[in-house]
Amino acid sequence: MIYRVSFPLENTYVNVREGTTVLDAEIAADLRPDAPCGGLGICGKCRVEIIAEDGTRKSVLACETKVTRDLTVYVDSDEDHRILTEGSGTVSELSPAVRSVPLTVEKATLDSPSSGWERLKKAVFKACGTELKPDPLMADGLEKTLDLLRYTPQAVLYHDELLALRECGRMLSAAVDIGTTTIVLYLLDQETGEVLATESMLNPQTEFGADVISRADYAVKHTPEALARAVRGAVNELLRKALDTAGAAKDDLFSVVIVGNTCMHHLFLGIDPRSLVLSPYVPSISEPLVLRASDYGLETHKNAKLFLLPCIAGFVGADTSAVMVSCSADQLDALTLMIDIGTNGELVLSDGSRFAACSTAAGPAFEGAKITFGMRGAEGAVDHADIKNGALTYSVIGSGKPRGICGSGLLDLTAALLRAGILDETGRFQDPDELPEESLPLAGRLQDIDGLRSFVIAEENETASGKRIYLSQKDIREVQLAKGAMAAGISLMLEHLGRKVTDIEKVLIAGAFGNYMSPKSACAIGLLPGVLLPRIEAVGNAAGTGAIMCAQSEPCFTRAREMASRTEFIELASNPAFQDRFVEELMFPEES
Repeated sequence: MIYRVSFPLENTYVNVREGTTVLDAEIAADLRPDAPCGGLGICGKCRVEIIAEDGTRKSVLACETKVTRDLTVYVDSDEDHRILTEGSGTVSELSPAVRSVPLTVEKATLDSPSSGWERLKKAVFKACGTELKPDPLMADGLEKTLDLLRYTPQAVLYHDELLALRECGRMLSAAVDIGTTTIVLYLLDQETGEVLATESMLNPQTEFGADVISRADYAVKHTPEALARAVRGAVNELLRKALDTAGAAKDDLFSVVIVGNTCMHHLFLGIDPRSLVLSPYVPSISEPLVLRASDYGLETHKNAKLFLLPCIAGFVGADTSAVMVSCSADQLDALTLMIDIGTNGELVLSDGSRFAACSTAAGPAFEGAKITFGMRGAEGAVDHADIKNGALTYSVIGSGKPRGICGSGLLDLTAALLRAGILDETGRFQDPDELPEESLPLAGRLQDIDGLRSFVIAEENETASGKRIYLSQKDIREVQLAKGAMAAGISLMLEHLGRKVTDIEKVLIAGAFGNYMSPKSACAIGLLPGVLLPRIEAVGNAAGTGAIMCAQSEPCFTRAREMASRTEFIELASNPAFQDRFVEELMFPEES
């Protein structure tokens, strides 16, 4: 049987077979639902409301509800996400890999009957010293093209390869940061380096899972095609918006630079990611790539080039290479810790001569995927919190009633609970009669909910959903797992390079979470060593900035390759010291 599933708020519907889940119906309707656990029924984040047979609204999990009749579904959509697009880092000189060169081509005569390609080749060499390689496809109809352009064309070149002959026109490139959660695209003027437009969106692959493991598992079970199609479609959507903003055409776009973690890199390319999730967790390909953009469905000039920065390891990808470019890691003169905390956490420790890198599963908790009322940094998220004089205070993105708590709020609240003596150093919520005197006014917020001691952030009448929002003992354990993995990774990198934590002179925090988090709270819970607090600096979307720099300057792309090849990767999963170090770091610092 075929049934109709209607989505009134989105003004759309889809016809599906009996037994299809509501989640799959949402995907079929191109609604890009949020399913952090990949539809396994674990996270509870895909909740929707359906009209029951008695006409009332019923709250259900989309992944566990099968279509057995015509359905009307109301999706709780949070459109306004806080996506970080700005970063730091600039190139000293514009030197893009794809360039436009003005030519004057001789006409053929009976006295000088050279081929069209030979005369073109001669003109290119005279203009820029490049020996043009023969290309029969570009040579087809060459004389007619030269005649139309009055033998004074602009040649668009990638090294010795001719991409186009045209009259004067704009030379544009795009830099794309494909994150697990968000995608950011920058449209650039190749001749001035100016960013003409910036566009961003949630990565539509979230409908297949919040983290790279969920998506890799889906790709292994069903082939990567759906995930590749989703992310390529998203990039094209952003390209169209950016070109429209800039008043430009796709035929002006000759270069696209893409960065992302290794799983996003593989899925964009349509590569089966099973090697990333099976020991020894290695990429299928890690080298820097120069490809034809149209071969991957990108809406650019038909001969545009697609550049992908090198990956370093299975879970340290091209985005980390871009961060290293943005932070000029190869030009450092002091030991510097670079951290990009997204859905995954990548760390690089370098003094300019040696590079150590590792990856930790620190991200999911701070992206909200494993927290009871966790959510991304969107409208309604508690983004900062504190406890003073026995009172809880917090701020909400959008200034309305809270819907949940995002990573920066989770960090602040955990630190505040520690300072107030409501949490002890083991991460256990205290009993109300164990609280310090100054925290006794908060005793009523400590409640047993679903068998777990929890701290209530907002009661039912204070929230947007009418449901109380709380932080449970399980949520605190998730924070401990995340911060323990991060702290253990830092410790083992220092040990690998034979250095001490006090040797670190600068900590550069990249990514949205790093930009909005409180460094004081990060140190208070032990995510970062407390001694580093005055040395912490947020550098914004450093991966996106690194992609921009590689689009503006081919030497930056070369530097990315060189730094990636020199990086000493530490595989924490197989490191015999990791488990002991990780367990040691699960405890919160005694003084917070």
